[in-house]
Amino acid sequence: MKKTLLTVALSALAFSSAAFAQEAKKPLTFSEIQTIRIMAGGVVGNALAQTMQRPHLGLLVNRSVICNDLAGGIGGALTVNKADSLLTFESVKDKAEIAPAVAHLLPSNGIYLAFGGEWKKEENMALLEVALEQLAEHNYKGSVIFHVTTWAQKQPQEIAARNPKIAKYFETATLRAVTLDLNKKEAMINKITFDGKDYKLNVAATAPMRDDLVELFKRQ
Repeated sequence: MKKTLLTVALSALAFSSAAFAQEAKKPLTFSEIQTIRIMAGGVVGNALAQTMQRPHLGLLVNRSVICNDLAGGIGGALTVNKADSLLTFESVKDKAEIAPAVAHLLPSNGIYLAFGGEWKKEENMALLEVALEQLAEHNYKGSVIFHVTTWAQKQPQEIAARNPKIAKYFETATLRAVTLDLNKKEAMINKITFDGKDYKLNVAATAPMRDDLVELFKRQ
């Protein structure tokens, strides 16, 4: 009888573990992908509220559903958590829209660049390169902040490697990048220094991530 009960218990445990593993590997629905961006945007917005002394934020994103979900989360969290903040938002679908969008964002103290979503990396990089050229041309002195995906895919790094004008701008620009540590359940805003060859990141601020957001990220 004891052996039977033990066998049943072990079988139940094995089934439970298998079910949990299957759930953990379950592909994200598009709505869950949107949920990640909305929630992650809130985390980033909270971190920006801590670090921006002059809180006028410009947001420049591609015109994808996912990037606009992210922008909504960032802007909403920033403006709720910092009463004196200002927000200017621009979304673009092609290169022709970049110059007027950047011109509109230039009064901002920081410009957040998010190019990812459903678009291919090369499509995003084409827009980002034009945006960075515009910022370099205007010698923009505010913070240039790269989103997690934009930085993790090495979009700005690859652009600077092939574009001397942007590389030169990076040497004196105020650069920031958002990164994640899922083990610590933290999002980090990092200060970036670039010496013409190497990039160094130093954490400027952190913000906690909810358990359910971390679990969604792990299923990506």
